[in-house]
Amino acid sequence: MVWGRRRRTRRWLDGWEEVAATGLPQWDLLDDDERARLASRVEHLVRRKHWEAARGFELTQEVVITIAASAGLLALGLDRDCYRHVRAVVVHPKTFTSHGVRATHVGGVVTRGPQRLLGHARDGRGPVMLSWRAVRRDVRHPERRQNVVVHEFAHKLDSADGLFDGTPEISDRADRADWVQVCNREYRRLRRRDEPDPVLRRYATKSPAEFFAVASEVFLMQPLALEEHHPELYRVLCGYYDQDPAGRVRRS
Repeated sequence: MVWGRRRRTRRWLDGWEEVAATGLPQWDLLDDDERARLASRVEHLVRRKHWEAARGFELTQEVVITIAASAGLLALGLDRDCYRHVRAVVVHPKTFTSHGVRATHVGGVVTRGPQRLLGHARDGRGPVMLSWRAVRRDVRHPERRQNVVVHEFAHKLDSADGLFDGTPEISDRADRADWVQVCNREYRRLRRRDEPDPVLRRYATKSPAEFFAVASEVFLMQPLALEEHHPELYRVLCGYYDQDPAGRVRRS
């Protein structure tokens, strides 16, 4: 069984760049150093995480590498083990239903009942679950500023300290205080807006955790627009993720 997994992993990684060039809208913007770092992130995700298909779906190289490349790009400037709380990635063919009692983004509060989902990040060391239909839609339409892979993996970064609160692990006290001040201010402003925000969709007002996940999507998908309309938010995201997607676009 172990040998079978290793052989499957090698098959997925063989020629992964060609798949990433098609499945990652930002591929052409990356320089050689960034592609080398992305290769390290993709290999780590493919080799170290358990990949599982749900409801009779088949895991192919396209599926695995497309997901790993988006998650790897988000973590390009972070430690390679930043996704240490992700034990598994479960891929559904389309929208799936979550049942039973589940935690909310409010500490200590739970809810129950069925919920239709495009993606879901379980707390603790739980899996990231994704709809392949949603993943493929986001790849084909980057102008929508959405990426379900980035969204759910951002949730896992957020919850690394045990809380879905919109504040990931930031060790430096001054940087953390700056992050909290900027993000709280931007979140409150977004909730007070009567008209739609130019770049952040309304779902970001649901909670600070969703604000962080949505902002992380736009940070990679439409960085110039985020930098223009929310410069302070863009600045702290650059600081946390240790990368400058807007600069990458201008460089290209």
